[in-house]
Amino acid sequence: MVVAMWVALSLVGAGLAVTAGWRWRARARREPTRAERLAAARKAAHGLRRAGSRPHRDTFERGAAPGDRYSAAILENSVYGDAADHSGGSGSY
Repeated sequence: MVVAMWVALSLVGAGLAVTAGWRWRARARREPTRAERLAAARKAAHGLRRAGSRPHRDTFERGAAPGDRYSAAILENSVYGDAADHSGGSGSY
């Protein structure tokens, strides 16, 4: 009989603790006010506008892209090779 009473008391205590926890979480997670929602929307829109693409924006913000170092060298070597073997660019000897 004593054990059943302690089991019942512990079940009631656990139920009260769970109910109190649910109520505390519901109170802690309140709905944002209209002003807070508008501020969040303004901040998100500002971030989207800043991240959007604009003509020539990237050149001024990060600088021009590095040049292609290899294409000019390949072309130059091809010209010098043609001039050295007098082949005229056909590639055969």
